[in-house]
Amino acid sequence: MIEPVDSLEITVIVDNVTDNLSSNPKYVETEAAGAWRRGMKWLGGKCLCCAAHGLSCLITARIGDTSHSLLFDTGPDEWVFERNVVRLGLDLGTIGAMMLSHGHWDHAAAMPRALQMITLANGGKPVPTYMHPEMFASRAIMNSVGRMLPVEDIPSQQMLAGNGAQLIVTRDEQSVLSNSFYLSGEIPRVTSFERGMPGQHRLGANGKWELDELLADERFVAVHIANKGLFVFTACSHAGLINVLTHAGSRFPDVPIYGVLGGFHLSGTTEGIIPDTVEALEHFNLGLIAAAHCTGWRAIGALATRFKDRVVPSAVGKRFLL
Repeated sequence: MIEPVDSLEITVIVDNVTDNLSSNPKYVETEAAGAWRRGMKWLGGKCLCCAAHGLSCLITARIGDTSHSLLFDTGPDEWVFERNVVRLGLDLGTIGAMMLSHGHWDHAAAMPRALQMITLANGGKPVPTYMHPEMFASRAIMNSVGRMLPVEDIPSQQMLAGNGAQLIVTRDEQSVLSNSFYLSGEIPRVTSFERGMPGQHRLGANGKWELDELLADERFVAVHIANKGLFVFTACSHAGLINVLTHAGSRFPDVPIYGVLGGFHLSGTTEGIIPDTVEALEHFNLGLIAAAHCTGWRAIGALATRFKDRVVPSAVGKRFLL
């Protein structure tokens, strides 16, 4: 279903945190180190990216002299996305496809500007854009006193198409860009402790709010790195990190899972499942756990305590060379 690639490069365009000081393994380049490499004359605020609540990654798979790039989510704000792309010196014209992981504003709001920037850079070619049909419903969170708190809708299909998207709206799994990337279908919920996003609702066809804690529209991306294994991208893990990795393993039973990058959503109302998640994660024997976005500091601490140097937290501007 997917072909092994020789190497994988991941550039974090948007993330909740910025971190140029913590130590990193040799295969990780910080934002500041990348800026020096690209010719920065002196370090200052005008050189650096902006952290924001959300996630966006540029993923490039290389096979011999050929490369394929996928944009995985765009983050919450057009200004943040554009600023960070410019300051990271990224060529968006190389992007062959874009995928939205799920229908939440903090991953989708910058999609129109991202499409404009890609098509400006690629000569006006439409961008295959993979989405789930249930992403577009209005959503809200019910708070502890029963009040419904609506959240921003993601951009509509009409807006995306008008800005250069070639929309592929489907529930089905896909292999894209010469079979270098696997885009999952819906993620089965098999664990007893991962129960979705407590309190989330969606607006039904009858105009009434309906409970929507499972977020069936969430999906992940996977790449098979030759001689290492499967690398999984999970933007928010509303399905549950263990459910995500279990499904990835079931789709590629002969390929070990090497690593995972993304938001693990072990913060706020889901902090209670941190111990179960850490315990279950041991089974996968991962070589890299790149916690990002909505993972939360308590979960990162618990993961680092158990898995030590295998935990390399993500940050805006970081570049992973695998």
